[in-house]
Amino acid sequence: MARRKTGKILLGVVIGGVIGSALSYLLSGVLPKGPVKNFFFSAIKVGFDTVKVHLGFFSFSLGLSINITLLTIIFIFLMIYLLHKL
Repeated sequence: MARRKTGKILLGVVIGGVIGSALSYLLSGVLPKGPVKNFFFSAIKVGFDTVKVHLGFFSFSLGLSINITLLTIIFIFLMIYLLHKL
């Protein structure tokens, strides 16, 4: 039962994040500049910069960053709530 609940939460975070980010990107181009646009569409970048590792014969780089807006957070909680009700 706990595994199913964790799966729903993870699915809600992914779907809500994608929908919220896409909507945030689309609506930020439509709204005029001002405090409302700054409040809803200012992104906070969370993550770490690229790390390069060279091992002589093998090299790779690793990095991860996520841009979070208020609209993204709203949609994440909305999707978790909707999936919980199903």
